[in-house]
Amino acid sequence: MPASHPPVPARSACQPDTASLRCEGHMADDVAATYGAEPCAVLTATPDELWLKGNRGDFRLPRSAVVRIGRGGLYPWFFKGIRIRHQNAEFPSNIQFKELRGRTDDLIAQPKLLGYPTT
Repeated sequence: MPASHPPVPARSACQPDTASLRCEGHMADDVAATYGAEPCAVLTATPDELWLKGNRGDFRLPRSAVVRIGRGGLYPWFFKGIRIRHQNAEFPSNIQFKELRGRTDDLIAQPKLLGYPTT
């Protein structure tokens, strides 16, 4: 009987499934960002909406308002995390999210599976 191996952990700490995505981490808006060892924000995405909620605000965006999800900017995390470009004038123009663990490329790829435009 072959020896069993422990499961290989996913590179991303997000919990994707076929219908949604949920990640814990940190967020930034045009003014400031959260930071620390404990998550201060949660990103949830379904095929219908993207929701980023944390200490900096509560941002619910229907998929039709999301223009593009791409790599985050220089501030505050040196191009790590994602930047959510949207058409909702009520929210800050730059909303960013950084997962506690994982790679940015993996985080960008996951909303794409739900139908969001990514770069």
